[in-house]
Amino acid sequence: MSGSRGGAGDGLAARPDTPALPASGFGAFVARARAAGALVVQPRMGMADPLRMRDGLRATRDADAVTVGTITLDSYTRTGDLAAARRALAEGAGLNGYPIATHSADTTRTVLRSVADGRFPVQVRHGSAVPEHIVRALLAVGLDATEGGPVSYCLPYSRTPLREAVAGWRRGCELLASAAEFGAEPHLETFGGCLMGQLCPPSLLIAVSVLEALFFRQHGLRAVSLSYAQQADPRQDEEALTVLGRLARELLPDVEHHVVLYAYMGVFPRTPGGATLLLQDAARLAVRAGAARLIVKTTAEAHRIPTVGENVRALETAAAAAAAERARPATGGVPGTHVGDTGIGDTGIEAEARALIGAVLELDADIGRALIRAFAAGYLDVPYCLHPDNAGRARSSLAPDGRLHWSNVGSMPIAGLAEGGPRPPILGSAGLLSALSHVQRTYDARAAAAPDAARPDAGAVARVDAGASVWADVGAGAETRIPPGTLRTAVRPRTPVTPSPPGTPVPPSTALPPGTPRTPRTPRTPLPPGTPRTPPSPRVPVPPAAPHGRTTPHDVHATTRVGTRHTMTTDPLTAAAPIPDPGRHLTAPTTRSALRIQHHLLLAARGFLREHGFTELLPPIIGPVTDPGSRGSKQVDVDFYGHRYKLMTSAILYKQASLLAFDKIFCIAPNVRLEPLETAGTSRHLAEFHQLDVEMAGATRDDAVRLVEELVVHMVGSAISELPKEFAELGRDVDAFTELLKGSFARIRHAEAVAELRGLGHPQSRDAELDWDGEALLSAQRDRPFFVTDYPKGSRGFYDRESPEQPGLLCNFDLIAAEGYGELCSGSRRTNDYAEIVTRMRETGENPQKYRWYLDLVREGVPGSAGFGIGVERLTRYVAGLDAVWQASAFPKVAGVVSP
Repeated sequence: MSGSRGGAGDGLAARPDTPALPASGFGAFVARARAAGALVVQPRMGMADPLRMRDGLRATRDADAVTVGTITLDSYTRTGDLAAARRALAEGAGLNGYPIATHSADTTRTVLRSVADGRFPVQVRHGSAVPEHIVRALLAVGLDATEGGPVSYCLPYSRTPLREAVAGWRRGCELLASAAEFGAEPHLETFGGCLMGQLCPPSLLIAVSVLEALFFRQHGLRAVSLSYAQQADPRQDEEALTVLGRLARELLPDVEHHVVLYAYMGVFPRTPGGATLLLQDAARLAVRAGAARLIVKTTAEAHRIPTVGENVRALETAAAAAAAERARPATGGVPGTHVGDTGIGDTGIEAEARALIGAVLELDADIGRALIRAFAAGYLDVPYCLHPDNAGRARSSLAPDGRLHWSNVGSMPIAGLAEGGPRPPILGSAGLLSALSHVQRTYDARAAAAPDAARPDAGAVARVDAGASVWADVGAGAETRIPPGTLRTAVRPRTPVTPSPPGTPVPPSTALPPGTPRTPRTPRTPLPPGTPRTPPSPRVPVPPAAPHGRTTPHDVHATTRVGTRHTMTTDPLTAAAPIPDPGRHLTAPTTRSALRIQHHLLLAARGFLREHGFTELLPPIIGPVTDPGSRGSKQVDVDFYGHRYKLMTSAILYKQASLLAFDKIFCIAPNVRLEPLETAGTSRHLAEFHQLDVEMAGATRDDAVRLVEELVVHMVGSAISELPKEFAELGRDVDAFTELLKGSFARIRHAEAVAELRGLGHPQSRDAELDWDGEALLSAQRDRPFFVTDYPKGSRGFYDRESPEQPGLLCNFDLIAAEGYGELCSGSRRTNDYAEIVTRMRETGENPQKYRWYLDLVREGVPGSAGFGIGVERLTRYVAGLDAVWQASAFPKVAGVVSP
């Protein structure tokens, strides 16, 4: 075969003499890190928006750890449905990864420029059973590292026939190997060490991982990594990883290779403490068993897609745990030693793995054909896998201590090779469910029993001089090791370090020229014209996150207080994760930058409104009634000397009443709304927030629209001109506001917005406010804020005036931000007609008697008016480019989360 440079058909004895030691590339980077005494840590991360993807890579690069980058692809790209990916981008729909084959090559090169180079290689992760289109796309942008396999990305994740997957991966491997012609050493990682993620005994994981690596080698690859997924028992895992490393050295001596450990891929702990303990155990396991790289999971794993900040914290937590483990006396897992010599015992994993590998290789000299025949004969059989090409006779079970055992080996040639004694019974449905949640229950219980056990290791706060750091060693390709016992987390140098020789396979290269300095937290630069800017997706919620690391442009957590216990609690069924404790949150550099921007926005607003003749008033925070028009939220009752009062959800009624004193008023008012629990994941809701409220006597809706437009332009322009350092610290591209600063925001009517959303496939009701997803979809289509006007009667509060020219429509508006950030402001022309207000109250189910004080003032003559309210935290989130609105609050209150 044209791509072959040797085969493994000779069986376990095949061992060419000279190992390959490339000077550059993904595998060489990991090898240098290992030689320098550091564990490479890597996130799972992929965002559809190129700007957010670039920010994620930068945050990964700048983490206090030795890291490599990840671009995880979306499901449409994985399955080859590129037309669906194009439609999703065009419609602003949420994607669960980066569509590398849909974005232009220039767009992806811009994402990688100034990020990916010899000191920070980037790997593409996908999950495709037929990956040729993905390999072509990654080579076209100068990348040469990816992962998968003909078995591991076929049987567990698709219904693609195994024969087609083998053929597809043969083509993909040969295409990737062709990058060597351009001076690179392309790298391919097996996914065979994971398969179903859990309940697969280690011998089968090892066998498939090794067989896929041999398949890669047979089709031209000379740099590979062999994966293994953390299971439920550390001793069994340590034995398995040691066996995997030894088999790799024996069977792949002419291939640059390393072992990569996946943090647990099954049902994850629900509590932050349990998740942290599991990740720390994975890092310690990697060090003890000689794995060179660890792919982490976050504290959000059990609940949702993690934020960039949560990924960074996971990287730093894992790096700290690894550094602490490396500083302890060795207890086994020494590379190159036999299992029996390490003190971890020999339970038959190696014998089973050798038997499986040997049986497959005896079937055919072509490893792809051998794999197909092995599954057809049942020589390889993945427990609980329903793929038609899997025999489905093998079964496994979980012992109380977490060790995995075979209950039934089917036709696999391993009967009698493992530990003696009767095989455990085959699991029923209840036993299977219990086994699936074993790790989750175990680690959550550990965290509850010992809350301090999940604190980051002391090494998380250690800092070393760049010239002596692991990163200086890794970046320069040096062989110098960290002195034994040094407890520290490697930090990338702030001064230039000579990179390894560039190895870009396809021009134009994305690598930096040799010697180019790398500056952390580089402000965003514009992407090529026409690049789709997918917003923070409404389908990818960003609830509050648990702290454990350094601040990134997408997070607000500081790192200086490692070991501080959280003081807040949360019910895991109602909220994804706790918000940070006040000390960490308030001292985080990103929090301070965001709050300084917020301060200046309010300062600019006050100056603007005073110049336009407005008087600032201090509104009440309790009263007998409050705004009933807050969709879905509940009001908070307080006992006011025996009377039931309400905390204010809005100052609307008091704004109108205040016009009896002044014609133009404004206030910055706190509001409390007990939002539905599901809003904890929308990125845009707080239970307590502040509103900049403005009201003008005798004004029309058009007057209010013009004023809010001028006000927002002034506020944003002033912040940009006065606070360049803060925007740079946050990584917020101020070019995003170029169109905003021109003013003249577009207006579309509610009916037009509904038609547009339905054209995009979104089922927006004609009779209701735009829902949250609808707002984000419209927002994603535009490059400046815009107004939605003329909502239908019944969709808003009784105080919005009905249009005399168009009965059934209200004289109101919303201001929607660009970039997917959603609603910033709501306003309307108010009705001041007593009879109309009472009628509208009754139409909306309100009891007029509750509003007696307000109605008495209206009867006596409250001026007609128009006004609006701007959400202060929402505006701050938009201007600062934050992931979630709670990050714009000094003391955030989120639905379902108990906090100070």
